[in-house]
Amino acid sequence: MKIEDLSEKFWRKIKYVLLFILSMVLLYILQTKFIIRVPVMDNTELLEAISSYETIIEKQTEYATQIKTIHEEVTAMDFDIHQVQKQDEINQKIFSIRSIFKENKMNSKYFFGVQAANILQIYFDTREEHSSLIKNKKIIVENLKECKANI
Repeated sequence: MKIEDLSEKFWRKIKYVLLFILSMVLLYILQTKFIIRVPVMDNTELLEAISSYETIIEKQTEYATQIKTIHEEVTAMDFDIHQVQKQDEINQKIFSIRSIFKENKMNSKYFFGVQAANILQIYFDTREEHSSLIKNKKIIVENLKECKANI
């Protein structure tokens, strides 16, 4: 048989390899257990950060729906009619969105409130200006027609 024909040198090499593997495994186990400590972290801070981000995301979605309703109100509003109470209500809603940042101690995570309020305010002002420009243009055209008729 072939096993009987193998020399003693071969079996010494096999013993050496097995002994080497066993010693490496033992050294690895000793190093990982006693010499090199695996750090154990306290996850409470990480869990608190995750929960705070989840609350921020919930608030963002909540205020996003409010912002959409304000946008729809501004879009539907007729600026030709003098509506002081409606304009004050819209400005108050925009201010309440802006105040999120101050309510949360000016935390940068809540800066979305200021940005959204600025955008809504710009949209409101431009719609108001556009409406007044159209009204003024109409008045100028009427006055021009009246002047042409008088000439």
